[in-house]
Amino acid sequence: MVLNKLYELGSQISKFIDQTFLKPSADERSLINFIEESDPLNFRSLVVPQSYVKLASEIAKTPIITVISFPLGYSSTESKLREIELAATNGAKEVDVVSNIMFIKSGKWSQYRDEIHLLTDIVHSLGMKIKVIIETGMLSRNEIVRASRIIEEVGADFVKTCTGFGPRGVTASDIILIRMSTKGKVGIKASGGIRTALDAVTYMLLGATCIGTSSGIAIVKEVEEFKVRS
Repeated sequence: MVLNKLYELGSQISKFIDQTFLKPSADERSLINFIEESDPLNFRSLVVPQSYVKLASEIAKTPIITVISFPLGYSSTESKLREIELAATNGAKEVDVVSNIMFIKSGKWSQYRDEIHLLTDIVHSLGMKIKVIIETGMLSRNEIVRASRIIEEVGADFVKTCTGFGPRGVTASDIILIRMSTKGKVGIKASGGIRTALDAVTYMLLGATCIGTSSGIAIVKEVEEFKVRS
């Protein structure tokens, strides 16, 4: 089944990938090179740091996404709102917001819901989409289910699994839990440790509707090579 999906997608797999550049040690030239190399491959988006949204939006043809309260998520709601406003002003089309894991671990579900609801409403009013990162590696199964249901209920566009800076990346059970708890009513972005085409396609078959990875170029090349060998 996975191999059939690889063959079916071909180079079109790029349309499901948020090609990501969030290396804290990188320089500006590396970011520009990343955009120049990624732009021709028709990725779903390019994900860049908040401070480089304006530059990226000016030179890239691909839609630009940025991250909010990254990677820990416990900045104030007011800070997150300001970051979202700046992202919209500078040209971002979507934002990936790290949710307040402290609210979840403290059982403060009403506060969690209130923040996600407010952020979702603001993002949508600015003409963007929102993915809410729940950092699955820090949560129990029940916490993943409850957090995902809240994200779906308040009208956010995607549940995103991981930042890539947490204790682990995405797992198959993460995607299955999110899909079962939201009943397909919200998008699912699988991210964290996805480096091969087999990884990407497997998560898509399990229910992910979007893939977050810094290995997008390698994944596209791998799929093209697979089609040639087939």
